[in-house]
Amino acid sequence: MSKLPSHARIVIVGGGAIGTSIAYHLAKAGEKDVLLLEKNQLTAGSTWHAAGLMGQLRSKVNLTRLMQYSADLCAKIGAETGQDVGWKNVGSLRLATSDARWEELKRAHTAAKSYGFDMELVRPDEVKRLFPLVDTKDLRGATWIASDGHVDPYSLTHAYAKGARAGGVRIVEGVTVTGFAIKDHRITAVKTADGDVGCEIVVNAAGLWARQLGELAGIDLPITVVEHEYFVTEKSPAVPDDLPTLRDPDANFYVKPEPGAMAIGGWEKETRAAYGLGKLPMSFGQELFPDDLERISEVIEGAANRIPILGELGVRAVVNGPIPISADGEPVMGLAGDYENFFVACGFTSGIAASGGAGRAMANWIVEGDPGMDLWAFDLRRFGHPHGGLAYLRDSAIEAYSKYYAIAWPEEERSACRPLRRSPLYQTLTAQGAVNGVKFGWERPNYFLKPGEAKPPLETFERAPYAEVIGREHKIVREGVALVDQSSFSKFEVSGPGALTYLQWLAAANVDRGDNAVIYTQLLNRRGGIEADLTIMRRGEDRFHVVTGSAFGTRDGGWIRRHVPRDGSVSVHDVTGAYGVINLCGPLAREVLAKASEHDVSNEAFPYMTCREIRVGWAPVFAARVTYVGELGWELHVPTEYMAYVYEVLREAGAPFGIADVGYKAISSLRMEKRYLYWGADITPDDTPLEAGLGFAVAMKKGDFQGRDALAAQKERELTRKLACFRLDDPLPVYGGEAMSMNGRVVGMTTSGDFGHTVGASLVFGYLKGDDMGLQEIEVEAFGRRSRATVVERCTYDPSGERIRI
Repeated sequence: MSKLPSHARIVIVGGGAIGTSIAYHLAKAGEKDVLLLEKNQLTAGSTWHAAGLMGQLRSKVNLTRLMQYSADLCAKIGAETGQDVGWKNVGSLRLATSDARWEELKRAHTAAKSYGFDMELVRPDEVKRLFPLVDTKDLRGATWIASDGHVDPYSLTHAYAKGARAGGVRIVEGVTVTGFAIKDHRITAVKTADGDVGCEIVVNAAGLWARQLGELAGIDLPITVVEHEYFVTEKSPAVPDDLPTLRDPDANFYVKPEPGAMAIGGWEKETRAAYGLGKLPMSFGQELFPDDLERISEVIEGAANRIPILGELGVRAVVNGPIPISADGEPVMGLAGDYENFFVACGFTSGIAASGGAGRAMANWIVEGDPGMDLWAFDLRRFGHPHGGLAYLRDSAIEAYSKYYAIAWPEEERSACRPLRRSPLYQTLTAQGAVNGVKFGWERPNYFLKPGEAKPPLETFERAPYAEVIGREHKIVREGVALVDQSSFSKFEVSGPGALTYLQWLAAANVDRGDNAVIYTQLLNRRGGIEADLTIMRRGEDRFHVVTGSAFGTRDGGWIRRHVPRDGSVSVHDVTGAYGVINLCGPLAREVLAKASEHDVSNEAFPYMTCREIRVGWAPVFAARVTYVGELGWELHVPTEYMAYVYEVLREAGAPFGIADVGYKAISSLRMEKRYLYWGADITPDDTPLEAGLGFAVAMKKGDFQGRDALAAQKERELTRKLACFRLDDPLPVYGGEAMSMNGRVVGMTTSGDFGHTVGASLVFGYLKGDDMGLQEIEVEAFGRRSRATVVERCTYDPSGERIRI
């Protein structure tokens, strides 16, 4: 008799902390027909050798909520299941020995205040009291989180499993998945050496082997495996038993207390990908790699300097084990590819700390259709085809690993795996002084330097060093004419006899505005939350050109394809590589385009928010009169082979008008002045168009569309939160994530921030709630500095919108 059932509604693959937590939370949600398969035994992947640190504060509020839930669950699941998880609520310290690190911790402190999360800034003498073994020389201070701690990963996993079994989940060990039966974008059965299991939903929580499981479904998941090493000291009566956990990112090490000892590890500069390319053999068991203390010598030296007693303690054990890691070092969660029922939860370098929250979010995703909160920072759809290769993953993940404790400078760019995706103008613009950044593998000009001009310093939190360069480009757009290479835009063609009807249902705006219309719109979920923010250009009766952000192609394209009718009436094609994009913008843009084109580009012939085919010189161009900078302008979508030629024609035509190249940093400043919003920061699946002030883009009278019922209900009961724009009195370095307060009371957190070079002030966006929605003044705190901020109705620049319609 087979040890496997012939069918289970939900099959989870992977018996580590993540897989068992998902099973536990599915059982809590009332799912009875759940099967968890583990190829070896529970915890046999990376869970059994994990350090078990439970740190909660993250850079985003929802990620912090995820970790908070994990810590809260650790404190009570033992009593619930009868399985002691070894939870020690000892608190955590994060040290700062440099001015820059201290600034970073102050920023984290203000972010914590905006989350309502309890974190303190403490002085060196308080650090010494909390962790007596620390040498406080050159210490600036630290953060203290009293609710942090550590847990026994093995016991926690078995507590999840015990709770899952009590809820009806069946857990079977010693079963290896060998393949899947697939039909119509769905997995219909999980194949194993012990027989096939029919299913409705599959969850890939296979940890170290998640990539191989993805390959069985034809998907290259952006997950690899690297070596992570730590050591455990000998026991000594000189080591107190009640030490908190400690991280010294400047010295690149962490400490987890053990009874009378310490476990010490870090994130060395040069770890190794497992087996060369990061692909762990399926036969790899509950094993470790050979010790390599030389590789972590920098970690050992830093720890010994900060904790002198380490020079007197021997090493009891060395753990050099495999850990999964994604291309950017953050976990991946969500639906995989175009599958309707294949969920992924893997790539967790801090899987123990995330396990409780991740398990609950995945259970929500499976049962309710979404995780219950915006998890874009963890969402699988932030990756795409460029990130799937083993060589790319090896190089990118090793860099992400090495920077785990590095200071997150606002202007820093990744250096691994570059240059990869290049516009046809890449060489030309680089030769003309472009300083490139990277987005979704694309090289894009951030700004341009004049010959001999020094590059602004990277290692700063201030915006002032960049003000001259960014302000110069900002002014060109506001007063003259500029070219911006935006070829990295993600672009899709949606066509077919059912295309209009489908897009009318999918989009919140009215798409049926006749040929040549440009429609700015949001795509909503059932809760009315904003899943995508994009532009739809109607090129014909049943042909639409959809344009979205560079990093959102996988997400938005997947959302469009996932809801497409199954009758074949609608086709969706990614045409990103077929078209480059040149943004011609500024009050003199019409003079340049009129000179370069044989077509009439007057306001009467080519009004705002329309599109049409034109010629630029000899080349065919699809032109759309639309802007993200708040000035007259066109997006010129150019077949790739004509890009270099069109750019040359525009440069020549614009020479008498002082035309210049402009980068993305200026766009950020320009869009803040116009209150143009950015998906993933200002608007997310947690926010509705009504709350964000985008009601003008919603066509409630057009008939049914996805999310309409939720918006109608929200309108009926009135808003309880709304997005506001604020102008600061003092030019603080704001980037988003700053605390907003009133009379010492935190009222929210900024979503975006930048300096508006035309209005000469720092600007922020942020949501206000309840009675606070009427506030006209608040205080914004950035890096420990505060400024009064005054609410701005509509926007700070050209609120009537006259300049974009001339």
